[in-house]
Amino acid sequence: MKLLVIDIETTGLDVETDAIVEIGAALADTDTKEIEVVFDKIIKDETWKPAIHKNAWIFQNSDLKPEQIESAPTLKEVFDELQELITKYDTVAFNLKFDERFLTKRGFVFNKSKCLMEAVKNYVVFKNETGRSVKPSVEEIYNHFLVGKDEAKYVESHRAANDAVDEAKIMFHMIKLKADKNHVKQIARKTPKPKEKPDYSKFKRQMILDVDTEMTFGKYKGSKFSDVVDKDKRYLLWCKENIGGFGLTEAANALLS
Repeated sequence: MKLLVIDIETTGLDVETDAIVEIGAALADTDTKEIEVVFDKIIKDETWKPAIHKNAWIFQNSDLKPEQIESAPTLKEVFDELQELITKYDTVAFNLKFDERFLTKRGFVFNKSKCLMEAVKNYVVFKNETGRSVKPSVEEIYNHFLVGKDEAKYVESHRAANDAVDEAKIMFHMIKLKADKNHVKQIARKTPKPKEKPDYSKFKRQMILDVDTEMTFGKYKGSKFSDVVDKDKRYLLWCKENIGGFGLTEAANALLS
């Protein structure tokens, strides 16, 4: 199965006044684990305003420059190419709500789409210093699942196509975790852990009663065996037949007979 992993870079969070400056898409094959970049374009959005957007966060935290936007194709010029991919494949985005809000506002239509960040919540929850759950970044998730303790930490490039590829790798790992989790459940259903049979032997009374032995249980507790014979022989006969470990000396047995 092939899924289209989409990532966008913007000048901010407002779909009305901020601009999309780059779109990247990678085709990820869930069977072969191959990843191919199929869309990688810097974009000049209709909402792009150099005087306002030139100091945006994206230009401070990536190698993308405002000058590149000025000479880039407009979103209208690449619209059909991207829409064709979105129509052909189910799409995945790291922060689906964010990416879809910007793209649908500009006329793109999605069929089936999935949020990678939501899928991660099934396996790990990220919390801040106060213990409150927070939305993780691609960088945090990638380092948590795909980088070993002794390996150099992954640093997100904040370039759309590169991020789409890295998000596809995270997606593959999520699919693997889901498969492993299902496998464990399936094995558990097929081969349930056998229940241990209770050991009732510890409840059996181990006793040998003589004629003058005091009873240590039941309604005649504290009474001598010989006295109970006189009072309630049927009770002692019942005990002899039904209580495990109930033993009598030869003399006691003769008295009871």
